[in-house]
Amino acid sequence: MKTVEYWIWRYRDHKTGRVCRTMFPMSASEAATRYPQSEPIESTRTVREVYDAERDTVWSIFRHART
Repeated sequence: MKTVEYWIWRYRDHKTGRVCRTMFPMSASEAATRYPQSEPIESTRTVREVYDAERDTVWSIFRHART
């Protein structure tokens, strides 16, 4: 398991020019792809443990034998 920081992000809407907030927390990589000019809002940080597939080596035990 790895820990990832999630934030509520502030961004400027290009159509209206207004400053908006994201409805749900996002990680920095998710926010960068959806809202390139966004910035995290202070005191909205949440740290979560996320399944890390790169570190998982158990799956090789259950691999089917080739016949």
